[in-house]
Amino acid sequence: MKKIILTILLCFFSCTKLNALSNIKLNAGELVPNFDKNITHYNVYVDDKTYELNLECIKDDNDLEINYDKTVTLIEGENIIKIKVKDISNNEITYVLNVQRGDFIEEKDNAFLREIIIEGYELDFKYDVYEYEITIDENINELKIDYMPFNLNSYTIQTGGFNLNKNKNTVEIKVVSEDGESSNTYKIIVNKTITTFKEELEETNIFGKTSLTKKEKVITFSIICFTSFLILVIVYLILFRRKKRS
Repeated sequence: MKKIILTILLCFFSCTKLNALSNIKLNAGELVPNFDKNITHYNVYVDDKTYELNLECIKDDNDLEINYDKTVTLIEGENIIKIKVKDISNNEITYVLNVQRGDFIEEKDNAFLREIIIEGYELDFKYDVYEYEITIDENINELKIDYMPFNLNSYTIQTGGFNLNKNKNTVEIKVVSEDGESSNTYKIIVNKTITTFKEELEETNIFGKTSLTKKEKVITFSIICFTSFLILVIVYLILFRRKKRS
């Protein structure tokens, strides 16, 4: 019995491989933080004499399909590099490198986020806008949220985003600057499209559906006609008996 269970577990884990990389190598600069296949966003800092960045992506699985530029020409300031990875089951993951070329001083009083990414949802993020609102399906109970501060030494804490069982949920991401002197809180209002019991009663019919097929419409019409005919017969019989007695 143990051998059977072990075989099943081995088959399960062999079929659920992560569509991820095992490493990303650069010819200049370093990934911040250090590479982890479950972390999708990184910062890279290079000096102003670095005009090109060479990348090498190490596969976690030979069946992975990787789409990226192996050599990227860098401009002064911010450069965004995306590495898209797809497995044989068409599951996708995207790694994002934020490459800063030139002098870049991480201000110790910076308490802003560079970006917020919510998997499956578009967010028009701006670092100086602190409140957003999205609507999710009633079956979703958890959101995957990625965010990155400008200063990686700042402190961030997320509250909410899990056990989304209310019509209106709140997710907050608080950023405290490195020197501890300033902070900002980003708020995301998460609405759920939950149908209430009253709405379900109003929207459903005898078939328990919100819309009817042609056949169901015929059946419904027939039932209404038969019921009306039956009521007329009963009324006629009652009136006939009263007339006969009189």
